[in-house]
Amino acid sequence: MPEFIRGDVRIHYQEVGAGYPVLLFAPGLMRSSAAAWERSDIKPVPTLERDFRLIVMDQRNAGGSHAPIAATDGWADYADDAIGLVDHLGLTSLAVWGRCIGPSFCLKFIQQLGANAGRVSAFVDHAPIGLTDINRGHYMHGFYQWAEELPAGSFPGPVGMDETAASFCENLFGSDFVFSVSRDFASSLQTPTLVLPGRDLAHPEAVALETAELAPRAELELGWQERLPETAERIRSFLHAHAAH
Repeated sequence: MPEFIRGDVRIHYQEVGAGYPVLLFAPGLMRSSAAAWERSDIKPVPTLERDFRLIVMDQRNAGGSHAPIAATDGWADYADDAIGLVDHLGLTSLAVWGRCIGPSFCLKFIQQLGANAGRVSAFVDHAPIGLTDINRGHYMHGFYQWAEELPAGSFPGPVGMDETAASFCENLFGSDFVFSVSRDFASSLQTPTLVLPGRDLAHPEAVALETAELAPRAELELGWQERLPETAERIRSFLHAHAAH
C-alpha cells in the first residue's frame, strides 16, 4: 500500500481503477480506513472502479496511517492530510465521497481548500454523522474506545484521565451540526452534493436533511436504503455528470 509522508505524519492510501479521480473518506468513526468500506451498504470500488480512479485513504491513526497526537488536533489536521495527499498525487480536480464520519472530513477538506475549493467538482454525502439531542455521547464514547486501542505512549497519561485526549475529543465532537463545519459554511457550499440520509443514532436523518436544505447545490436521495443497486447507479451518474474534464 503506498504511503504519503507529510512531516511526521504517514498516510497510507491505495488507488483502484482509472479515470476521473474520486477521493474516498471511509466510515468507521475514528477507525476510518480503506478496510471499513467493506462493511458499507454501498461500496465505492465495485460501484466506480470501471470508469473512475479511486483514491482510498486511511485517516491518521487508523489502518496503516500514523501521526503523533496533540491537544490541538482536530478536523483541520485531517483535512490538511488529505490536501497534502491530493497535491502529492497532482490532482487539479476531483470528486469526494464520504460515509459516516467521512462527510465531515469531506466538508472540512473543501473548507480548508479555501480559494481552491473549486477543485472539488462533486461530493457524495453518504449517511453522515451529526449532532442530535441525544447522541453526542455516542461519538465521544467511540473516540475513547479508539484511543484505548492506540499504542502505549500515544497520550501522556491514562487515556480516560488524559488532558490531551479530552481536548482532542472536544475539538472533534464538542460543537454541533456535522461537527467539522458550521451551518453558515454549508449554506455557502457551491460544490454539487448528493445527500443520502442515514436513519439511526450515529447517522441521524435530520442532520442530513438540514444539510440538503442548506447547501445551494444539494440533491436529496430519500429511501435509498431500499434500492441499493439503483442508488449505486445514481451515485455513478451523479459523479459522471459533475466530472471536470
